[in-house]
Amino acid sequence: MIDNCNFLPPNTIHLLLDAFGWSYSKSNDYRNLDNINMTLLRADFYPVGHVLAVSKKAIIVCDGESLIEYKDEVYEDVQELIDKFGKSVIDKFPSWKFLSEKEWTVKKNGEYVHSFSSFKDIKHRKKLRC
Repeated sequence: MIDNCNFLPPNTIHLLLDAFGWSYSKSNDYRNLDNINMTLLRADFYPVGHVLAVSKKAIIVCDGESLIEYKDEVYEDVQELIDKFGKSVIDKFPSWKFLSEKEWTVKKNGEYVHSFSSFKDIKHRKKLRC
């Protein structure tokens, strides 16, 4: 299921962030999902305020809200899906319908600079002057 957009092989996210000039915050294992054997990239997998990466001047933080339709029910958080169906629900990700998505937000001195919901839209830190 590794698609390089929502999921990466384990222990590779720091390489991706380094390539764009960011330092991985190493706080990515907050939900104890290590045994799923992949890195979760999508902001919807993280709580609002979760810091993904940092630089000397800025941070990349999770922001927004999720609304996910799955099996004719709407969930406000991925954790609700995991609590109800178990971690194996992540394997069903292609059948999730996102009605609203969280984003990764770049903030410099607490102010909005840029946001992206997919890593294909991440910008290099220097282009953002961060």
